[in-house]
Amino acid sequence: MLNNLISRCEALDCRHLTIRYRRSIDGLLRTGLGMEDWKSLIDQAMQQESTDLIGAHATYGGAVRVALANAQLLLGDLEAAQLMESIYGALVAYSQQVMIRMRAEDPEVGGVDHAFRAGQAYGVSCVLNHLIDQLTDVGAITSLKALDDFSDTLHDEIVVQARGAGLTIELLDAKGEILYD
Repeated sequence: MLNNLISRCEALDCRHLTIRYRRSIDGLLRTGLGMEDWKSLIDQAMQQESTDLIGAHATYGGAVRVALANAQLLLGDLEAAQLMESIYGALVAYSQQVMIRMRAEDPEVGGVDHAFRAGQAYGVSCVLNHLIDQLTDVGAITSLKALDDFSDTLHDEIVVQARGAGLTIELLDAKGEILYD
């Protein structure tokens, strides 16, 4: 089944896929996972949660990779690409809305309200910058690249707020690298 999807992608002239995406496809082939299996992987992980947290964590990770690979294949379709662009835009706008609300509320830096808003914005920004950013608009039919650039800038601003809030979580930059200082 996965080979059929790869053939479909090649028929759509997606030969210029990013190296990262090609590696994802190769990894899926090695593990024998098909593109539609992300749903069953989530079901499997939910069952594992009560007996094997480490296994559930790994299974959820597999579901992430499979779902993103599936989304990447769909980006060759204009309607699917526009849908992804709209979702990306909604997440960017929501993250920015949280930041604006924090500025309007003007909470004390390091206080509970500030930490809550900074953490809320950071969580949404991480979804954008650590998951959706892995997708590539190979057909250049959307503004995903511009949204990516904007969300990277927004993420940098949010990290400043998260540090100011004293969040004791492992912070990641916009490209998923751990911030040590």
